[in-house]
Amino acid sequence: MRSRGSTLLEALVALAIAALVLAALSGATVRARAARAAATARADRLGASRTVLLRLAAELEAARRPGTGERFALEPPADGAPPWWSLSFPTAARGPITGSTPTGDTSVVSYRIERDVDRPGAGTLVRRETTAPIPASEAPAIPVLPGVRALRVRCLDSAGWHPAWQAEDLPHAVEIAIGQDDGRGGTEEFVTAVALQAATP
Repeated sequence: MRSRGSTLLEALVALAIAALVLAALSGATVRARAARAAATARADRLGASRTVLLRLAAELEAARRPGTGERFALEPPADGAPPWWSLSFPTAARGPITGSTPTGDTSVVSYRIERDVDRPGAGTLVRRETTAPIPASEAPAIPVLPGVRALRVRCLDSAGWHPAWQAEDLPHAVEIAIGQDDGRGGTEEFVTAVALQAATP
């Protein structure tokens, strides 16, 4: 009887240890999956933001002096509104954007944020493209980047940086900063600056 009792106790101890090991392994697996999902989501955000910035940079680099019915316009947000600038300009850069089919060698593109009713404080960056004299604001909006909390733009001329632009000449350079929801209640910012080739020296 004593030998049997000792064997049963050992079995219970072994089962308890096995349960603890399995629980630890299960917790580690769950944490690893969560970390992998977070890393994948961040990589997706980085890729999407980088793609948008590269395209916007290429279009700005190829911006040309406004003609009849066109303009280079940078509008800051109203007081108390989210930090969402809007930008519109003529450009010679063209590329495949689903739903955008203007004709001609040049086009007018615009970027702005449209509010996301399901995500307070965030919106979707949309792009419009058309040809003059049709305003870019009347073209269909094509979503290019969701989860945007901030879109800050400023223009550079010989006098310095400006948060708004309505002049006939092109700015020398444009800086764009996109603040995207990081999925944890914070913001991850991506910044680039572009020199405009057609700007007056």
